Amino acid sequence: MRGTKIIIGIIILSILGGALLFTNAMRVNVSLIGSGLGTEIKVKGIKEANCFTFDENKNIYFGSDNGIELYRTDGKSEYIIKENNININSIGYEDGKLYYVEGSKLIAYDIENKIKSELINNLPDKGDYNKCKLIICKDDIYISIGAATNSGMVSGIEAVPDMSPIDVTLKGSNYGEEPTGAFSKYGVKTKNGQVIKKNFPGNASVLKYDIKNKKAELFASGIRNIEGWDYNSEGSLMAIVGGMEDRGLRPIQGDTDYIYELKKDIWYGWPDFSGGDPLDSAKFTDDKGKAVKLLLSKWPMVNPPAPVYVYKDVGAISSLAIDKDGIIKEKDSSFFYDKKEQVIYNLDKNGLINKVFKFKNSAQIKDIKLIDKSLYILDKNNGILYEARKQQKSLISGSNGLLFFSLCVIILAMGIIIVKFSIKKK
Repeated sequence: MRGTKIIIGIIILSILGGALLFTNAMRVNVSLIGSGLGTEIKVKGIKEANCFTFDENKNIYFGSDNGIELYRTDGKSEYIIKENNININSIGYEDGKLYYVEGSKLIAYDIENKIKSELINNLPDKGDYNKCKLIICKDDIYISIGAATNSGMVSGIEAVPDMSPIDVTLKGSNYGEEPTGAFSKYGVKTKNGQVIKKNFPGNASVLKYDIKNKKAELFASGIRNIEGWDYNSEGSLMAIVGGMEDRGLRPIQGDTDYIYELKKDIWYGWPDFSGGDPLDSAKFTDDKGKAVKLLLSKWPMVNPPAPVYVYKDVGAISSLAIDKDGIIKEKDSSFFYDKKEQVIYNLDKNGLINKVFKFKNSAQIKDIKLIDKSLYILDKNNGILYEARKQQKSLISGSNGLLFFSLCVIILAMGIIIVKFSIKKK
């Protein structure tokens, strides 16, 4: 009798343990689509984090709304910079220093000596796309500056007009009840042939900052808003660029998001082109179904380059990471996040996309990076950094391993009971 009670107790504990393990597994806010990958929670409790980077020792630095938090490989964490409303949205590490954008400033932070230095202090940080991004390549930092407007026109008295990074000549197209022209304050008309002088740095552009020489220069222009970027194995800089939307004084219908290869001294077309096509082409219309009026009478380039990939939706994708060595998927294939579908896609070199991860509605993916043999995914809403890796063929991996272990425990306990009662009957 006492033995039977013990076995029943084992079963109850096994079922409860299995249920607990199952519940914990289900708390992982991501589903894997397809096979060959496993995911686990690398860090949790980081709900303020917007971005992250690693150093050569695999320590992780999270840029957040209120500073930079260091998570060491030994599991300990600390804020190395703590300031309210600092709003760090992009961060990089190189040679003992962290680089990040804080409002209108590009900052370098010497980790060992705890010294903070301003490298640039006049980055445009107003308007619709006011969060600069940076990416580091050896001795150069590339900084993306978004457009202040959707399509070149302010939509109200309080709105900030775009500052052009290059000289542009206007066509004299004006919009609204109080006629308003391009690159101008609300209610200010423009004329045909009017020249807007360049401003450095200007909106809708990419800067290159030389770390050694401490000099910044314009790298490329006419780029509406970069939502994610990375290098491929050949060293080409690839970027997600958001398309123009159906809103404001100059609404645009028919546009989508794109992935471009960015090159030096190229004008990519904004505000008169998108995806390599002029806005007065048949692809686009205004909100009344009519042809869109162009803003420039002279284009800096007659044929701005086309993107390498055209997405199906607008205002949807962000956070680009390229598999340079084919560690997770095909070599030079790209991972990006669709915030509307809550899905991470993989894009191969033939332009075919496949769903890889599906998140619950509460997710807010802010950053994706592929480092060594892992893909890291930052979910701000849930305060989680996920790590995804290519798995060996094994039943015991990630959440599947937890479920498998739970089932094994339950089956073993049931087997003990069956054997016990079989012996008694004999």
